[in-house]
This record gives sequence, C-alpha cells and structure tokens, in this order.
Amino acid sequence: MEYIDLVSIGSFLALFLGVLMLSGGLYARRRGRLHTRQGAAVLAGFTAVLGATFMAVALITFIQA
Repeated sequence: MEYIDLVSIGSFLALFLGVLMLSGGLYARRRGRLHTRQGAAVLAGFTAVLGATFMAVALITFIQA
C-alpha cells in the first residue's frame, strides 16, 4: 500500500477551489452590472477575496511540503 500525501491533495483542492471562487466572483462583478444590487456585489467581492486567500494558502502549503 502506497503512502497518500493528504497535504498535497488538500492544497491542490484548495488551489482549485480558489481559482473557481476568484474567477466566479470577478465574473459576477464585471462591467458594474451589480451596482443596483449592492448585496450581490458585496457577496461577489467577498467570494473573490476568499478565493484569492484559498489560492495563497494553497501555494504556501505547496512550498512548505
């Protein structure tokens, strides 16, 4: 039985989810279409920031592993 590296699997998953969240959040905020819906614009921005955070943590984990 081979050793499964859970840290690399988890960091890859975090990197993948970070890219999805960042692109989804930025896509929703494009061209200012959400300016009349402030709540949706805030949530899209929060999703983009959270995705960037996930990507940063995943890259740090890759470097340390």
